[in-house]
Amino acid sequence: MPIKLGISKADLRFEAGFPKPEFGLFRDVAALLDHLYRHLEPYGLRLTDIRVERGTGTVGDQHILLYLFNYSVVVRVRVERIEVTCSDLPQELVRGFTAAVLDVLRSVKSYRSDLSFRTYAIVIGLHAKLEGHSVREYLARFVANAPEGLGPATGSGAVFYFGTEADRLLSTVTADVSAVVPDGLFVRVHAVWDAGRVVGDALPMAADSFLRQALESLGLQLPV
Repeated sequence: MPIKLGISKADLRFEAGFPKPEFGLFRDVAALLDHLYRHLEPYGLRLTDIRVERGTGTVGDQHILLYLFNYSVVVRVRVERIEVTCSDLPQELVRGFTAAVLDVLRSVKSYRSDLSFRTYAIVIGLHAKLEGHSVREYLARFVANAPEGLGPATGSGAVFYFGTEADRLLSTVTADVSAVVPDGLFVRVHAVWDAGRVVGDALPMAADSFLRQALESLGLQLPV
């Protein structure tokens, strides 16, 4: 039987990569901001939440920075990719976060209809309690022989790397002791999809399906 997770904290990072650097993306910043604002205002975007960042002056550092949901979600539009991050994602914000990610992509596409994406990447981190199980006992099943002579072992962890599978280019699954939740488990699921085979609107379902599949492979289950 899978072990049920009692999730205490979750974080999420999304990236959409362009096939090549789009050096003309900021040619008309005012028009780009107009498209971003019209699409993202429903998620709490205000004029004070928009910044044009120059960074150190390099092309790679230049980006447009936006805050959504009262600073809970950070959006960065760069010449080579779009980033959306949330360092603390409560369950009630998941649906809104998903919709915001899709509208970020739509806003940039409405500004430049000729743009395409090469990859979509998602990283999901979960800090959770294990129902009826000790985290160290659970993690011990993945490590048969710990190194000796280095001191008393206080725990273990595991990282699994996977190659191409259908429309997914690669994935990584990590199980470790949580640094946030006492006697808790940290699970990190990272996956990259071929944007030529997964349309943006289908990405949330693909990500949710893979997250559940990855947890199931670890003998874990999300709360209902």
